[in-house]
Amino acid sequence: VDTLPDNLKRRYLSDAGQWRVDILPAADVRDPKALAAFVNAVEAVFPDITGGAAQSLKAGDTIARAMIEASLIALGIIVLFLALLLRRLGDVLLMLFPLALATTLTIAAGVVFSIPFNYANVIVLPLLLGIGVDSGIHLVMRERQGEVDGAATRRAIFYAALTTIASFGSLMISSHRGTASMGELLTIAIGFTLICTLIVLPVAVRLAPRKA
Repeated sequence: VDTLPDNLKRRYLSDAGQWRVDILPAADVRDPKALAAFVNAVEAVFPDITGGAAQSLKAGDTIARAMIEASLIALGIIVLFLALLLRRLGDVLLMLFPLALATTLTIAAGVVFSIPFNYANVIVLPLLLGIGVDSGIHLVMRERQGEVDGAATRRAIFYAALTTIASFGSLMISSHRGTASMGELLTIAIGFTLICTLIVLPVAVRLAPRKA
């Protein structure tokens, strides 16, 4: 140790004589399960650990909780706004129906195509709520106003969704893995929202009971 340069020795041996010990994982900690298992195993022996792995795990937990809170807040505000605007529970549920279906299909597609949620793309959930409800509002309001075929409204929704897909889809070519996965998941999410709004929602509107 005495033969090492001072700047290197200070990184591993404190003035008080305490040694810094680096513990490296055997598994690939890019896998969230492997990261959690590694940190928990080391923390069980050394409760005061620090370093990149522990920081990544704790930061990930914080981000996940924040996104759940953001999604619930966004959903609550959307429901409140629609309730005040329409004062009809049935219409509020109709507007939220394609959104719920698109969210479910997006999560399923993420599993099928191996695009798991990560610290970058998890922002898709609150974004999907804010962007996706818009088309449902237009379609239900037009139908309630007595538009016979709604072709013009459907075309407007279709082209508006395409421009949104084009803008978010461009993130897929990013060299940053998290940003690219966010672009992939947003493209899938908005695509499912468009399908659910233009195909499923009109059927639901016609099947829903209406008051005279």
